[in-house]
This record gives sequence, structure tokens and C-alpha cells, in this order.
Amino acid sequence: MRKLIVVALVLLSYAAAHGQAVSIYATSASNRFSNVQTGSVLTTSGFQNQYTSYWTSGIGGGVTLNFIPVGPLRLGFDLRGSTHPGTVGADTAMAGIRAAFNPPLIRLKPYVQASGGYVETRTVNVSSSATLPSQTIGGTFTNRYAAWEILGGVDIPILPILDLRVIELGGGTGVSAFGSANAPNLSLFTVNSGLVLH
Repeated sequence: MRKLIVVALVLLSYAAAHGQAVSIYATSASNRFSNVQTGSVLTTSGFQNQYTSYWTSGIGGGVTLNFIPVGPLRLGFDLRGSTHPGTVGADTAMAGIRAAFNPPLIRLKPYVQASGGYVETRTVNVSSSATLPSQTIGGTFTNRYAAWEILGGVDIPILPILDLRVIELGGGTGVSAFGSANAPNLSLFTVNSGLVLH
């Protein structure tokens, strides 16, 4: 996490020194997580991992350093995160490359982005006591993933320094970083909207 902060500060300093745009945004964050392990239970054929899928809502935000303008195209570096509080929830932290388009005569700013980072999910623990004796049944079961996501969205200018992020959609995959080696990949689907300050 410290390395990510240092990289962000270096890029922010570079962008500021060269007079380029920095955008800060805050969004609602709704995510669907699929294939999330919730623990292991004892069956007649032995212990079997249990999985679930769920929607969770929270808040998100980030900063985009727009450092390479090429006509209506602007490339940048994006740092983002979200939190979905509660026993059934998740936290994300990602960094990536963003390409935004500001076509002339159109008040829309579409963009696409590819990001990679970290996802932590929380679900209700359903494990048999013999599987995880140190954990409370019905408590929180945590999974951690290395993840990537492709996102796309549309911003609409409201004021010279403020845009409305009408919609942002994304999808990606998480690979279990800890826990069961046989756990399937996490599927991630994102729906966001919010405000962008330049």
C-alpha cells in the first residue's frame, strides 16, 4: 500500500509541475461478487467448500492523473478504491490506465479503463466447527484476491470544474491470494455513478 501511495504522489507532482489536469471523484459503489467462498462444511463425502454470490452497496472514490493529451484523447493513471461495510461486504483498491475522449461538439466524455489490484470480500461463515475451530460459525469469513477489472463510463460536464458521472460499468476477475487453493476465481461486476471534480 505504501508503494502505491508513493507512486501516486510522484505522478501527482509530475502532473502538477506540467500543468496537467487532476480529477478527483466520489461515487456510489454497487458490486456483484460471484463464487465467493463462505467456508467449508462436513458432508457424507468429506469437507466441501461452500460458495455464494451477492450484491453489496457502498461508497467509492479515487484520483485520475491526466498526463498525456492527444487531441480529443486523454490518457491518464487512475487510483481508486471502494468500501462496502458490513458482515456481507467488500473492500477494493485498484490502479490502472485510463483513456478518456472529449469529442468536439458533444457534451459527453466517455472513457475506458483497465485496472488491477486487490479485493477483499466478507461473508457469513458457514464452516463446520471441525473445519475451522478458531472461527465463529455465523461470524465473518474473509477472502482476499488479486484482481483485474475493465471499466467504461460516461461523464457529462455540469460546471467547468464539475462533471456528473452518469454511469460506470465494469467487470473482472479475482484470483484467490490466500485461503483455499482450489477456490474458483471471483467474478466481479461493478455499477457506479457520482461526481468528478477537476
